Amino acid sequence: MRRLMIAFAALAFALPLQAAPETFTIDKGHTFINFKVSHIGFSWLPGRFTDFDGTLVYDEANPANSKVEFTVNMPSLNTDHAERDKHLRSSDFLEADKYRTAKFVSTAYEKKSENDITLRGNLTIKGKTQPVEFKVVEMAAAKDPWGNFRRGWSAKTSIALADFGIDDFGGVVKNADIEIFLEATKK
Repeated sequence: MRRLMIAFAALAFALPLQAAPETFTIDKGHTFINFKVSHIGFSWLPGRFTDFDGTLVYDEANPANSKVEFTVNMPSLNTDHAERDKHLRSSDFLEADKYRTAKFVSTAYEKKSENDITLRGNLTIKGKTQPVEFKVVEMAAAKDPWGNFRRGWSAKTSIALADFGIDDFGGVVKNADIEIFLEATKK
């Protein structure tokens, strides 16, 4: 009986430990929410949102259990041109005074391989909710120089502006490309 108990104990220690899902705080100083849209076909108009918040739960042992929720303050739109920013925030486009936030809530995190990761969820802009898919790259996961456990991701998607009730200049400016660079520290 003693041998059997020792064998079970040895087996238990030999099995890989299953990590529990971990909650992360978004590091706003090292996270960027960028976008670009066509400037009526002539060039690209890049910009970013500077005020956002969110929660992130990552399950390394079972990535499908991971969850993300993000809220973006729409008046924080910045293209480094005050008059253009005012116009983009206006009722012609984002109606940022009326619809102060955009929100993303994940519905699935699918990691087929290290190079094939998809984050699916619902994005709400101007009160309209649409499903979106982000292609994700998992970056580093380690202790930073200050002793905090930190993870990094990047994610890209493209959305149809008309799906969110945003003027597309008669189809000339159809999509907005969104790219997120995110760092978060474990709580």
